[in-house]
Amino acid sequence: MQVSQTQGSTAEATTTPLGIGDTVSYVAISGGGRSYRFSARKAVIEEINGGVATLRSANGRTTTQPLSKLTPDGQPNALTRMLMGGQ
Repeated sequence: MQVSQTQGSTAEATTTPLGIGDTVSYVAISGGGRSYRFSARKAVIEEINGGVATLRSANGRTTTQPLSKLTPDGQPNALTRMLMGGQ
């Protein structure tokens, strides 16, 4: 029997570099104890220091997230990919 597997995917090959002023989405986790909530959030990159971005959301709050956890606006974020079975 012969098995054919593809190496990589187009999503991995076409990563977009992120910059200041870009709108991105990320997954926020809240809760604790017996339950957790996952939510997709949108924000704008205000500053990049090494591998960490400072983000400003629509309500004016700021947060920091690793660049590896950010997805450019218009692309499926980590929560969407998880619900679709890793596609």
